[in-house]
Amino acid sequence: MKLAIGIDMGGSKILGILMDEKGRIIKSYRRPTQADKPRRKIIANLVEVINNLKTKEVVGVGIGIPGIADQKGRLQLIPNVQKLRGVNLRKELEKRVRLKVRVENDANLFALAEHRHGAAKGCNNSIGIIIGTGVGTGIVIDNQIYSGSGGAAGEAGHTKLVVNKEVIEVEDLISGPDIVRRYEALSGKRAHTPRVILNKKDPFARQVYEEIVFYIGLFFANLINTFNPEAIVIGGGVSNLPFYSDIRKVVKKYAHPYMAKMCKIKKYALGDDSGVIGAAELVFCD
Repeated sequence: MKLAIGIDMGGSKILGILMDEKGRIIKSYRRPTQADKPRRKIIANLVEVINNLKTKEVVGVGIGIPGIADQKGRLQLIPNVQKLRGVNLRKELEKRVRLKVRVENDANLFALAEHRHGAAKGCNNSIGIIIGTGVGTGIVIDNQIYSGSGGAAGEAGHTKLVVNKEVIEVEDLISGPDIVRRYEALSGKRAHTPRVILNKKDPFARQVYEEIVFYIGLFFANLINTFNPEAIVIGGGVSNLPFYSDIRKVVKKYAHPYMAKMCKIKKYALGDDSGVIGAAELVFCD
């Protein structure tokens, strides 16, 4: 039986799992990242997680990072763990743990996990979109992550829309904090969560809700027209809003009818484990 180690590395913690080819998690291990420590200490922390999960059946390690890694495993951008910027993490870990290592953007791994084991299972082409404090996007084409020339493909949150003659990034329109800010600016009231826009008796909430649904629907229509996916899977905190049927109406209006008809828009199925499951699944993609 082949096993893989998946690691989700963030600015505060490193989460690792041991997983089989069916996506079943056998064991997990976590520890603080200690992002403020020297580079060698952060790498040692990663090695600790791997060694605590390693067995003779393990065929490789997949690592998800909140940033950009090129095809060689060098970290080109990693805002939450700045000490590792420029490090060839694949090379550093392979010589320490004696296993094949792959490094990938965490949104790409979210998309891969949902594609192989979650809401988009059975599809050949799908897109995963995390809408939370920002917007992260992963693209799966012919069952493989599409990373682009330098490992940076899928930064669709930086797609531009024109709103009131102003060019604005999608991320600045639909992320959780921006939904709250938009409501507060219109209403003059304080809000603590995007769910404030679900109050149908509040005209400001209704206005923001309709705007958000329109922006997300238009964003998705552009992705559908470009990539012709079978599914778009939404994750992150904003995915919990009950807006799916309304988004589908906007997509139907603006996406090409042929492509809109074949694309399902779904909420993610794997919960908070999707990123780390995708990291382990990356090993089985080889």
